Amino acid sequence: MISNCAGRKTTRGFGGSGVALLMFALSSCALLQEDLRAPTINLVSITPETGSITDIRFRCRLRLDNPNKVALPIKGGELKLALADRAAARGKLDQTVTIPAHESREVDAIVSIGVVSAVAIVTQLMADPNATVRYAVEGYVDVSVSRLGRIRFDDSGEFSLNDAGEAILTSL
Repeated sequence: MISNCAGRKTTRGFGGSGVALLMFALSSCALLQEDLRAPTINLVSITPETGSITDIRFRCRLRLDNPNKVALPIKGGELKLALADRAAARGKLDQTVTIPAHESREVDAIVSIGVVSAVAIVTQLMADPNATVRYAVEGYVDVSVSRLGRIRFDDSGEFSLNDAGEAILTSL
């Protein structure tokens, strides 16, 4: 309550300027969020790593493309890899990376496959060493932007055993 010149008590509100300020703030937040799009994520390569008696490890390189006007901070994720139409390996993306606006970054995830599953896949692949091998990778990345949060991805394709496949088979 405020006293005016006549001695009457009146209440003073925010008036039109306060409402306009609130509307501007709300519309600014909406504009920032409506422009954000999920990054596209593709498998770039699969290379063998060291293994143990019970499992074999592969390094999966993923390319993350940021279509946005702002950088996207990626704070981790998980993926599953299938080779020759068989569920094969699981792993985590432990790297934290920021993808600059309208750019790409490659990140590595180590996945592991049990030896028994690996033998089944190798047996299938050895039947035709000149064939191409189908792969599928699916998973998610966690983005440190609340509107995007967890982004799911999947990618599939083929590679030749004469190229990357030889390295995979010799590691098994």
